[in-house]
Amino acid sequence: MFEAVHGNLFSRRRWEKFVRNRPVRGSGISFAEIEVELCNIPNRQEIALEEYEELREKEERSKKHEGKRQQEEEAREAKRKLEDEERRRKAEEQRNKDNEERRRRKGEEERLEDQRAQEHREREDEERGIREAAEREEDRDKKEMKDKEKERNRELEIIEVQQALEAQRELEAKAIALQEEERAEMEKNKNVEDEAKEAAERANAAEEEAKKAALAVKEATDSASKKAAEDAEKAAKEKAKRERHNKIRKELKVAIKEKDKAKLQKSVKDFKDAKLADTEGDLAKAESILKRFKARDDLVKAMDKRSLEDLEKAINFVKKNGYEAHMPQEMIKANKMLLSLKRLKRLRDEILNLKQSTVAEIRSYSKPPDQVHKVMTGTYLLLGNKEKELLVWKGMQALIGKTGKDGLKRRVMECDPNKIALKPAERTIALLSVFDLEQVRDVSAGAAVFFAWSTATAEDVIERERQKAEGITPTQLQKGHKTIKTEMKSGNITITI
Repeated sequence: MFEAVHGNLFSRRRWEKFVRNRPVRGSGISFAEIEVELCNIPNRQEIALEEYEELREKEERSKKHEGKRQQEEEAREAKRKLEDEERRRKAEEQRNKDNEERRRRKGEEERLEDQRAQEHREREDEERGIREAAEREEDRDKKEMKDKEKERNRELEIIEVQQALEAQRELEAKAIALQEEERAEMEKNKNVEDEAKEAAERANAAEEEAKKAALAVKEATDSASKKAAEDAEKAAKEKAKRERHNKIRKELKVAIKEKDKAKLQKSVKDFKDAKLADTEGDLAKAESILKRFKARDDLVKAMDKRSLEDLEKAINFVKKNGYEAHMPQEMIKANKMLLSLKRLKRLRDEILNLKQSTVAEIRSYSKPPDQVHKVMTGTYLLLGNKEKELLVWKGMQALIGKTGKDGLKRRVMECDPNKIALKPAERTIALLSVFDLEQVRDVSAGAAVFFAWSTATAEDVIERERQKAEGITPTQLQKGHKTIKTEMKSGNITITI
């Protein structure tokens, strides 16, 4: 009602004050009680004053509340500081106790650790002494075994060379015997070309007769003449077949005599296509010659490739089939190359089995002996390095110290002598020819292994290039009737293959 009567001038503060100041609070309000207040409508100035008073009272209450809150906060902060100080004091006391305990324990642990370390050092010294003694004994055993192995290898090389010389002498004898056999065979078949020519002429004539007989059959006018013509045609065809087969046999003999690969292949094919019986053994002989050609080609390829595995396989095939005397030059060269490749493999294996400490020993020289520097120079020349890189030992040390794919041992194992040029090989021999193996071994056992490999590899390259220069490589052989000369210790022989 107050709000309705007073409208915008209604003051809630005056209403609340009226309610608070009633004689009996909480009882019902009568009209008589509010009549005066209801009619006493405040003006705007009074309203503004009341609002000001209300705002001031509110600020006073807020200040009072804030002061009280601040006092409480200060009291709590003071209490918290006291509690924090107490905690810090107790924590400091505990830390001091803990530190003291840690220092005591650490001192005890250090004492025990020193005691254990001393005992461990004593045990290690004892074990090291035992181990070093065992290692010295093992090294002595290994050195003895290695020396024995080297001696066995040297003996094996001597045996292999002796066997190669014996095989060469046997091959010479076989080649001479084969030469006599071939001379006799040539004498026996000296007229085979004329016979083949006559056989070809007879075969051509028989073919013409067969054609004429076939034409006569077509031209026959009555049954009697036709029957006679057919009989004549049959006889002509049989004769043409016999003459053709005879021609094939004679041509095969010519191909065998000339040992022409293309002619042999054609004649063998014609012989088989005609399904002829090998009554004289010419087919087997021709196929054997072709097989020899294949064996020789494989041997030559293996020598060109210079693969130990392929060369051994090719040589064994030639020996197994008894073809040595038919290709003496190739076999002599192949056996010599086989010895060289086996030796190179053994030397590479020695380098592979070198301890890294041995290589490190070579690198550790601050001023290496002349033998060591020149041996390693020759080694790296063969591996493809330029000599100007190798003149200063520090540069050499950097090369020796490389690992992985650029490591010294790995590069030696992957080195292909076929790819080494003549110039670095000759330079290597020039550097190393002033020493022998024992002189280098007296200075450094490790350098001696590289000396042996470098010398053998360079000699192999030089021998390869010498043979190329002299034009005696087997790959120059072509098909057909060829004469090969080879020098042996007992003189010269000439053999036809």
